[in-house]
Amino acid sequence: MPRDFNTPILRQALVISTALIWGGAGHAASTATPPDLGPAASTPMPSTPDTTVEQSLDFAAHYGRNTPLGHHRVTVARAANGDTVVDVDISFEAKLLMITAYRYHHTSHEIWHNGRLAALESDTNDNGDTDWVRGHAVADGFAVESSHGKVTAPADILPTSYWNPGTPKATRMLDTIRGVVMDVKVDRDGEEVIHAGGGAIAATHYTLSFITNPPPATSKVDFWYDDTGRWLKLAFHARGHDVAYALQGAPASEVQVASPSGTETSPPAPEKKD
Repeated sequence: MPRDFNTPILRQALVISTALIWGGAGHAASTATPPDLGPAASTPMPSTPDTTVEQSLDFAAHYGRNTPLGHHRVTVARAANGDTVVDVDISFEAKLLMITAYRYHHTSHEIWHNGRLAALESDTNDNGDTDWVRGHAVADGFAVESSHGKVTAPADILPTSYWNPGTPKATRMLDTIRGVVMDVKVDRDGEEVIHAGGGAIAATHYTLSFITNPPPATSKVDFWYDDTGRWLKLAFHARGHDVAYALQGAPASEVQVASPSGTETSPPAPEKKD
């Protein structure tokens, strides 16, 4: 944790914000240089002009009593060669007395070929501490090099970008921040009518528990998907605070974000846009 933030209030703000992205307490920034995917990647990264956007998910993130933290955006596109291209942009900022006490930015880029993760690259700046992940499909799995080391993940691995409708069936996932493989267990908690994305939607509630290599700040995450597999909500409890994502589009007066305990928290305010 930076020495500049050495008062109890500032420490609390940093803990809340860090919990949101599961990065735990501040850590030493990586000095390793992320490699290029290079010719070893099974599929080259397509350029934006060669893709057509098929789905956009825009979440507003809040913690505590309806305090906004920022956005989490996912764009799913189809490349000219038929591959699926997924881009994630997460940006959080915690302020105290109009002073920015914490910033977080994460981007990731995925390429899927014939239903299999073919390439992944991500970069994370956690208030000045950096992490990176680079990976590509190989004959016996998915080769990963990251700021935390090297590992070969299973060929059918799913990353923790959570847009994929197959997430509720996952038994292992690749952490897109740390580049580690986590064993997970997903429980189906039942059908619910929730308010997200512009109105009332029938959704299925799942709880995803991290069994091995869990993120530092939480051991489980709750998700809601509609009957088409569209991701609608996320919620988890970390270090005494409820944190929630809600798909944007519904009036703030109508949205209730369920906490992992099953209770309803304050409705999230719509994200302010310039």
